Amino acid sequence: MGRLNVIGSLLVKKRHELGWSQEIMAARLQREGVDVSRQMLANMESGRTQITDYFLVGCQKVFRTPLIRLFPSEVQALDEKFAQRENDQADRPRRRRQ
Repeated sequence: MGRLNVIGSLLVKKRHELGWSQEIMAARLQREGVDVSRQMLANMESGRTQITDYFLVGCQKVFRTPLIRLFPSEVQALDEKFAQRENDQADRPRRRRQ
């Protein structure tokens, strides 16, 4: 069975950069209203569990980082590409319907 999420390994990296244990991170997420235990966090980090949007918002708050920075670089690059395409389309003059 493959991984059930794409951000688990990045969560581990960010948590280690901050010097947090899984217990500390789970407690910080709980303070942000995320219902998560240390074991649930371990399963998310290892890719054994899917991640909800509520969890992502909690991570954004505890890490104080833009949401897109929680995703792998390939996803970030794709997001940037989509944003550029939208900007390009918004800058084009709109054709009038006849």
